[in-house]
Formats: sequence, structure tokens, C-alpha cells
Amino acid sequence: MTWNVWGRFGPWRERAPLIAATLETLRADIVCLQETWSTHDGCQADELAARLGLHAVFGRSRMPRPQPGDSDHVVLGLAVLGRWPVLGHRLHLLPDGPAGSPPEHGEPSVALAVTFDHPAGPLHVVTACPDWQAEREGARLAQNRALAALLTDPALDGPLPAILAADLNSRPETPEFQPLAQALVDAWATTHPGDPGYTFTTENRFVDPDEWLADGRIDHLLARSGAPGHPLTFRATALAGTGDLAPSDHYAVVADLDG
Repeated sequence: MTWNVWGRFGPWRERAPLIAATLETLRADIVCLQETWSTHDGCQADELAARLGLHAVFGRSRMPRPQPGDSDHVVLGLAVLGRWPVLGHRLHLLPDGPAGSPPEHGEPSVALAVTFDHPAGPLHVVTACPDWQAEREGARLAQNRALAALLTDPALDGPLPAILAADLNSRPETPEFQPLAQALVDAWATTHPGDPGYTFTTENRFVDPDEWLADGRIDHLLARSGAPGHPLTFRATALAGTGDLAPSDHYAVVADLDG
């Protein structure tokens, strides 16, 4: 599953137990989080992993600035939680934009790649959160191209699929999403053809209608087969963290994958 858990924005202390309760109900084998937080005193991913009996890896990445009044020690980033022990992990620097574009200040945008010791072989999982600003579509295109190249690297070949679970800040109909659509299988489009599957929607109590990404499917689960002869099938895909008491401004996306 993938879920942007909205850092420490809004009523984050009230939201935290709702996030944990949702994850406990789902009991997903793999949980990818974006806008998850870490401080000198603790890490949200580690706390959730301990509660769920999972292994966790956190990586700092470019994210919205913490809200005013929050501690200077709060950092936001990406996390991958998994049922199996971690064999290795790496942060991959993503392009800041097309050639000649001015650099963005702050933390670089990265992809967090984690390999789990699955009984059937190494399981490769990648999460990311490309730039979200409307004017950064060139950067998103470059970043999504880099993600497509990362996921199709032969180094990830094997008996199990390579998985991208991310908040891509890209609707599936946009040019910046196309490098991923051409390289990977889109879980939602495969299992819900014709259903918009909005993950960032004005039906959510935390989403302002003026948000430029509002009413869009911007959170995605995609994958490619690990090797010929190992077919990849998404059996079911659903949204989670919905309803009147949604714990985040994004809905989670959950899928069952055979591969």
C-alpha cells in the first residue's frame, strides 16, 4: 500500500491514532509512506512498524516545510515498512528538473528503494514524492523518467515484481505520468477501468477546493514483472483512510499483487 500521511500538518496529534488504526485494520505486507516525520525524539515510521510488527526504513527527502511553530528538529521524508527483514536500502537522487532549470532550494528530491528478504526471493520496493508545485511539471517529468529507469533496471530482475508505491503528484492523464505508464502496470487502471479513483479529493475534509491537484488520482501503485515467465497480476485495488474522519489529506491505495 501507499499513503501520504501529511506530516505534522493540520490536527496531526488527533490524526496519528487514526492513521495507526487504519494500518492495523489493513495489515498490509508492505506500507510505503510519504510526508512521514522524524525528530530527535522518535520517528513515525519506527513507531508504526513497532505497532504493526514490521521492519522500517526512513529517508529524508524534499517535502513541504513543517508548519509554523513546529520544532526545527522535525524533518519530513519517505518510509517503507515491510513484513520481511531488510536486505538493503538506498536513496536515489532524483533530477531537480529539465536541463537549464533553476535549482529548487532545500532538501533534494529522492526515491527510497528497499529490498526485503522475501521467502521467494529479493523483493524490491520503491517510494517517492516528486515535486508537487503546479509550475514544477518539468521537474516532475524528469523525476518520473528517473523512477521509470530505476524500476526497469535489470538489477531488479528476479522471481518477484519490482514495485513503485508513491505519491507522484501526477494525474494519470498528464504528460509527466506517461514514462511510468509506458514502463509499468498501473494497479488502479487495471482493476478499476473507467473509475477515476481520486486519492486527493474535495470529499476529504482536509482538501481545499482551490488546491490545484484536488479531485485527482495522484497516489499510485505500479509494478513490473521481475522476469519473463513470472506473470504479474493485480487481483484487487482499493482506497483506504476514507470517510468523514479521514486521517490524512490523501487517501491510501491498497492492492493485492500476484507476481
